[in-house]
Amino acid sequence: MTEDERTERERIAELRTPGRKWVFGQLQGWNCASCAARLYADRPICTVEVDYGTVTETYQLYVCAPSCEAARAAQRPAQPDGDRSVIRAPRQRTGA
Repeated sequence: MTEDERTERERIAELRTPGRKWVFGQLQGWNCASCAARLYADRPICTVEVDYGTVTETYQLYVCAPSCEAARAAQRPAQPDGDRSVIRAPRQRTGA
């Protein structure tokens, strides 16, 4: 078993933990089941059953593609080469 397969199995086991709390967007496929980030590129990972008392619903869960870490890094704006960001202090009012 490769490292990727092992981490994938661990992720699925974590998602199927009994009593886990879900955000509505995660169950609807709008947000990543692992990191809860908005999904722009996704892949199915597993299904879970959520018990609502007398009713049990089955949901297909989706995660970031290729991975949560790569998806978050891609969403960060890149700094132009050689251009340093300048943080300016707010102007102070003088006089009355």
